Amino acid sequence: MKTLRCISVLLFFVIVGTGIAGTQQAPSNQVRLVYSAKLSPHSKSIPLRSSQGVTYRLSLVQYGDLLELILQEPGKKPDHSNLLDWTGNLHGYQPYDFGAWDFVNGAQKSSYGQSRVIKLRKLGMEMHVKVIKVHVEPTSADSSQEPNYQFNDLTLEITTQSLAKGGSN
Repeated sequence: MKTLRCISVLLFFVIVGTGIAGTQQAPSNQVRLVYSAKLSPHSKSIPLRSSQGVTYRLSLVQYGDLLELILQEPGKKPDHSNLLDWTGNLHGYQPYDFGAWDFVNGAQKSSYGQSRVIKLRKLGMEMHVKVIKVHVEPTSADSSQEPNYQFNDLTLEITTQSLAKGGSN
C-alpha cells in the first residue's frame, strides 16, 4: 500500500511537471510550430529567439487554404504586421506562405521545396524553415470541379542564425 501511494505521488508530480513545462516554453533559436485542424484551427503563438538574443513571437495564421508564418516583435499586441514581409507590401506566394494546394504531392515537390531560407537583413538574421510533416486533403468530393485543398496538419522546424554579411532584404 505504501509503495502504491509513493508511485501515485511520483506520477502526480510527473504529470503536473509535464503540464507546466508544456505551457511555459522557453525561447529557443530552434522551435517546432505545429498546426492541426483537428486540435485547434486557431493560430498558435510560440516564442522564437534570434541569434542576437531577441525573443520574437512566431505563429501560423490561417487564411482559407493558406497558412501564413508570422513573425512579430516582442512586447507588441498581436496584429496583422509581419516582420517576414520586409517591405510591408509583398504580394503573391511568398516563402512564409504555405498553401494547401502546394503540398498535394508532398513537401519535396512544393514550390519552395521542403526547406526555405528567409533572410531578414533589418533584423540581422535568417530563418531556416523546414517542413517536417504535412497532410492535406480535398475539400470537395465533387469530381466535376477542380478540387480545393485544406491542411489537416503542418509541422515546421524553424531555426534562426546570424545573417552573413552581404545578404539581401
